[in-house]
Amino acid sequence: MFQTIAEALLIGYLPGALFFRFPVADRSRRAALPAEERAFWAVFISLSLSSTVALGLAAAGLYTFDRLLLGDGIVCACVVAAARGRLRLGTDAPRPTPAALIPLAFVVLGTWLYFPPSEYVIGGKDPGVYLNEGIQIAQRGALVTQDPVVAAVPPPSRELFFPDHDTPHYYGVRFMGYFVLDPESGDVIGQFPQLYPVWIAIGYGLEGLTGARYMVGVWAILGLLAVYFAGVRLVGRTAAAAATALLTIHVLEVWFARYPNSELTSQALLLSGLLAFERAHVDRDRFFALVSATLLGLLLFVRFDAVLALGAVGFAACVGIDSGRRHWRAFVLPLSIWTALAAVYYFSVLTPHSGRLFDFAASLSPLQWLAIGSGALAFGALLIGLQRPSIEARFRRMFPWAVIATIWILAVYAYFWRSPGPYLAPHDALALRTFTDFYLSPYALAAALLGFSLIVRRAMWQSPALISAGVVYLLFFFYKLRIFPEHFWTGRRFLPIILPLMLLCAAGAAFAARRNQPSWNWRDSRQVRHLAIGGLRFGIGLAFIVLLGRGYLRASLPIVDHIEYAGVVPRLEELAGHFGDRDLVVVEAREASDVHVLALPLAYIYARNVLVLNAHDPDRVKLLEFLTWAKNEYERVFYVGGGGSTIASRTLRAQAVDALRFELPEYESPMNAYPRAARLKKFDIGIYRLEAVADSGPAGDFTLDLGGADDLHVLRFFAKERLSSGTTFRWTSNYSFISIVKARAPERQLILWLNDGGRPPQVERARVTVSVVDRTLGEVVVTSSFEPYVFSIPDDLATRMAQSRDPVMVRITSNTWNPQATFGNQDDRNLGVMVDRIEIR
Repeated sequence: MFQTIAEALLIGYLPGALFFRFPVADRSRRAALPAEERAFWAVFISLSLSSTVALGLAAAGLYTFDRLLLGDGIVCACVVAAARGRLRLGTDAPRPTPAALIPLAFVVLGTWLYFPPSEYVIGGKDPGVYLNEGIQIAQRGALVTQDPVVAAVPPPSRELFFPDHDTPHYYGVRFMGYFVLDPESGDVIGQFPQLYPVWIAIGYGLEGLTGARYMVGVWAILGLLAVYFAGVRLVGRTAAAAATALLTIHVLEVWFARYPNSELTSQALLLSGLLAFERAHVDRDRFFALVSATLLGLLLFVRFDAVLALGAVGFAACVGIDSGRRHWRAFVLPLSIWTALAAVYYFSVLTPHSGRLFDFAASLSPLQWLAIGSGALAFGALLIGLQRPSIEARFRRMFPWAVIATIWILAVYAYFWRSPGPYLAPHDALALRTFTDFYLSPYALAAALLGFSLIVRRAMWQSPALISAGVVYLLFFFYKLRIFPEHFWTGRRFLPIILPLMLLCAAGAAFAARRNQPSWNWRDSRQVRHLAIGGLRFGIGLAFIVLLGRGYLRASLPIVDHIEYAGVVPRLEELAGHFGDRDLVVVEAREASDVHVLALPLAYIYARNVLVLNAHDPDRVKLLEFLTWAKNEYERVFYVGGGGSTIASRTLRAQAVDALRFELPEYESPMNAYPRAARLKKFDIGIYRLEAVADSGPAGDFTLDLGGADDLHVLRFFAKERLSSGTTFRWTSNYSFISIVKARAPERQLILWLNDGGRPPQVERARVTVSVVDRTLGEVVVTSSFEPYVFSIPDDLATRMAQSRDPVMVRITSNTWNPQATFGNQDDRNLGVMVDRIEIR
């Protein structure tokens, strides 16, 4: 444990503390900052240095945790040597005051609320991609993964697993969110920019998989500190503390602090970078020019939407600050270097991501390009006009009012009148209403608009970057980006600055009347009256914050004890234990079931050789050719599935090895509704050993127990289920298939054990039609108990079935019903009938 603490201090505190104390760039100015802010900058300077070292090592394919420690240690040694003992701040540094307890309280509260985090190590969505990207960087030491399993697949077999997508940006898809760049070399890369995954790799080096999972909570706490210190500058200490307290307990912050995402890393870097910019360019502290350039430059490696922040900073630098007070060389040069490195990174390494940017640019209409060009020309004309003092004075006087009016008009329009239309999707049109109703409250929105007006009028030119960045993000995300009203993902894009800024503005409005007086004359009735009115206003503001916080805390309490996918790690370890280093695991297609989400960690955390089928009905000839090849390359070949696939054939021997059944807690994700409770995500996994053979044996009676070892014979069924009596079954969809292998000529009957599942009276009775080889065998009405339904097979059809070398497909067609539409519950499946067993005899 002591070693872990020492390593964490070397990565996250010591380099920054030494740089902060280094006697350069008028050290006495930054030494005069409060003790808590000095510690804050020591941490964030260390994070920027460690990020730079780790990114550089990973880009060169040389990253290891020990090399990161060595790099940070060398930097510390160089700073100490260059300082020649002059690292003491001395009397310039004020002692800690009780105010230092405020950020410490947020650290303690965040630690209580944000840990333990989710066990989201599985694939399928963004969180699992982030986590597996980070662990791959830790294990392989490079941003681009060289996957030997991909490189080994013969070219004719690639379309079975990752077919060519015919795009210049990448070859195909390895897993959801993972792209194959070059199938020959096996180069694979994740979907997202990789600074947050680099920190997952650092967490993995500190404490293994646990450390990797905990890293998102660490960045969440760092984000709280950045919000607080930026808020102190923007709205004062009291309002900043209130807003940060609201953010700490807010349901979005609590949820995503335990759920892998890059927005919280963005929150910490963006707000600290903007604060450093204000320190450098408004307060004229040269030291923070390099700090702000580095923090904002690193932001480009977290999320591409960081260009919005850079645009806002550029605007603030051009129009918001007197020209004689800019430290351009210390800021523009390093930021230009970071921007150039980011451009190289996006267009030579992260090509799947940059390809989407090209596609977006290509989708813009001529009218949109004209608007962009006109805006650029207007901005250029503004800059030219600002060279005249009279125009500059008028602009600085009028611009804050223009910003206030614009935000008010757009907010009122978006909340009350914006509606879907032919060119406006519902989730875009209702974005502000969805966000406000789910996560903010109308009262907080009104207070935020009022506080925003007060802040802009008072502090536009004292905090131009913070205000400009907030306005740019507000406009872009509420009026351009797709926000789906589904689950907590509705709000994750608001985390970096929009939600913190709204809470800061609301708190600023609540405590706007508070003023510090140098002295009071208690005999002066006017001062006493002013004090009483101020106290009353403060009490009203405090009551508003308390009531708002009470609502936020009530929303967060249901998820505080919830751990998303708790228990999946030991289940994955159990699954991985079935396979050795020389085995190949073929996982059923993504469209068949959710079993494919286990393939990503199985391959990239537990180092098993894994391939995911691209379709649930792959070409059997090509699959058998691949299995014949794999027989010589791997010791054993396994198939893992649960949703069904029709790969069974006469020339494929499949031996059931094991079956795993488990449930994982997963929070519900209703559309257009607020999530209220956790559900259980069920996995019923069959493990089979596969082998290509000349023929798997003579024909005989065919019997298949659905819900048991049926994964190679069924298609378009729902997941396996089991009754309390032990009976296993599957629900059909509107049409489902069962693959019959090795039918023999004397067979004259097809028997299905069916149950309508207890359809409610208001739903049409279950009618089932059974067909074989495009021949209808009959139609039956199914009752509410498992009964055998017998269908006669004509002689000519039985002969065709026996002579067929390919599997024979039995098609079950049924009218369906939807429990969600009928009862209003969460089961949105279109259900046919329950099938327990099939026999042909």
